[in-house]
Amino acid sequence: RVGGIVGKMAKSIPFRKMYGLGNDFIVLDARKDPSISTASEPKRATRLTDRKYGIGCDQLIILEAKEGATCGMRIINADGSEVGACGNATRCIGGLLFEEDAGASEVTIRTQAGLLRCTKGSGADIISVNMGLPGLNWDQVPVASECDTLHCKGSVEGGGLTDCACCSMGNPHATFFVDDCEKVPLSEAGHDLEYHKFFPERCNVSAVTVSKDKKSIRMRVWERGTGITEACGTGACATLVNAVRRGYIGKEQNYTAEVVMDGGSLTITYAPPGSGADREGMVIMSGAYSTAFSGEIPPALWG
Repeated sequence: RVGGIVGKMAKSIPFRKMYGLGNDFIVLDARKDPSISTASEPKRATRLTDRKYGIGCDQLIILEAKEGATCGMRIINADGSEVGACGNATRCIGGLLFEEDAGASEVTIRTQAGLLRCTKGSGADIISVNMGLPGLNWDQVPVASECDTLHCKGSVEGGGLTDCACCSMGNPHATFFVDDCEKVPLSEAGHDLEYHKFFPERCNVSAVTVSKDKKSIRMRVWERGTGITEACGTGACATLVNAVRRGYIGKEQNYTAEVVMDGGSLTITYAPPGSGADREGMVIMSGAYSTAFSGEIPPALWG
């Protein structure tokens, strides 16, 4: 035990720095060396993700061998907490797996939230992910008490934000529809909303504005355990799901919209149950992924 962390390394550890729309990740591969999974220790994770004293990223991603899947994926926030889902990371890892097996038509990734299926998109760097079914019931999000998750007005508010719609995409999301999300003081309100007693597992918070032509949605996001980020894949999925539920996006738009974030855009589709559309009930996310660089973590930084 060194500095309160188990598993001191005597060798350098390879890593890859990846990002999806500015949401950036340190990717560690523990499929052949399970000891690398000790990166999930909170003190080690926070040191690696620190942008001043470590490598720096929004989240640490650990790949593990998993039966019944191409690989497993663990997601560690910059504050050391572990979460069940991350859409941007899923696209990045899907892209990495296709790089390893260029002939594959599909790769599967096992997360805490379930098995996610990835396919190649229309461009070389585009990955589509079937994110599965959203959790719409109050106890699936979860929220603190039974309610209609489509309108949580009076249950949680802050920074001028009221009447959120909530759902789970493997992690809890609160979507606030406003006339102009650019005016929302998210950097001030985000923390208090994340830790509001209405959300027993805390929450990701998005302020969004649907365009007049209903073809796009502008979204700004505060991520649980990280703060304001350039983009959030599961947040974009939750935003589209809640927009469809509220009737802002519908059949005329093929239940699809471009969700525009600070770091770029994702195309999201959610055809609700009973719509008769292809893959109804499922959330489909498509967007780009990138590798910034690769390197090695020295033993001194690992600890």
